[in-house]
Amino acid sequence: MPVVTRPSPAVTRATTTRTTETTSRLATSMPVRFRWLLLTAACASACTAPAATPIAPPIAALPAKPLHRGPLTDFISSAGLRWLLLIKPREVLAQPELGQAILRIIPSQRFDAFAESSGVDLRVLPEAAIAGFPYSTLYVAELPNGVAENARARFAERLLAGAVTKRPHPGLTRITGVIGQTPETLLTIDERLLAVAVGDPVQVKIAEAYAEERLKHSPPALRGAALSALPELAANNVAVLFAPGPFADEWQRAAGGLLQSTVAIAITAQPTANGKVATTLYLAGAWQDSADDAARRLSVAWATFARSSAGRLFELNDVAEVSTSPDMLRLRVELELAALVRGLRASVLADLSQILNLPPRSAPEKAPTKAAPEPRK
Repeated sequence: MPVVTRPSPAVTRATTTRTTETTSRLATSMPVRFRWLLLTAACASACTAPAATPIAPPIAALPAKPLHRGPLTDFISSAGLRWLLLIKPREVLAQPELGQAILRIIPSQRFDAFAESSGVDLRVLPEAAIAGFPYSTLYVAELPNGVAENARARFAERLLAGAVTKRPHPGLTRITGVIGQTPETLLTIDERLLAVAVGDPVQVKIAEAYAEERLKHSPPALRGAALSALPELAANNVAVLFAPGPFADEWQRAAGGLLQSTVAIAITAQPTANGKVATTLYLAGAWQDSADDAARRLSVAWATFARSSAGRLFELNDVAEVSTSPDMLRLRVELELAALVRGLRASVLADLSQILNLPPRSAPEKAPTKAAPEPRK
């Protein structure tokens, strides 16, 4: 039987070298070191890899620039302007005598029909303007609250061709189309102003540019070279008619030839408490040393007009108050409101018999109705 001998611990220690101990420890600890090696490599990779692009927060939209707020005339161009009428409908109709006079010329049914068709009741408008240009007429009005949306809807309904709607600004809405055979364009500004161009739409686009304050070097109507020569008149009058010069040849002979030297004209109207309308004519020009002669010619021209057929129709007084300054002529008269109404009805609404104050024609007598013959039996 074989004999098995085991080395003693001393022998074992004697035969174990430093190298074998190190190799043994490495073999025993390899899995742990490998895990640390992988972890270190992962950390190094993470540190050297490019960082992910961060997601930028959404940029809030900038608020729209506020639109211009000013009088109606700030939205009407002075370039090409032929005439301009400013009127305060609500104030006019609030005057007892003047309001009744207007309703005798334009019945309430006409106002009702216009409001139904357009969505705008003229009787409640604080201010309105009508401006004449070579190729279009521009209507501008200050709207009461809640009217703009209805006005846009009614306007779009009346268009024959398809309406083209644009909103260049949150406070601006422009609708263009054709009514009948005429192009028309509507613009609302901040829901408080309405502008309608009948004909060439360029005047509405100009009003839009004024609202956005893009026309820094193009003055509006009352700041143009001609009408800026007149004093401020809109605040204290219910109606003002402006006309900038120079005037055409056929007009230069008017007012005794004074329009040849006139830069601009204005006519104001303001009711008084005694059933009259105070009316003042302004002629702006460089009168200087000739102001007294110009005043005399203006008085003569008024007296001539008052005695004409048109003057007799409106029962005008041929005496007027005339005042002068180096750059302004003023002629003031008081007109009888009842006579003005009669004249307007006669010249605009009545037929020839009413103009001539003839009695109305009696209706022709009807011939007696003949009894139908009895049928033969």
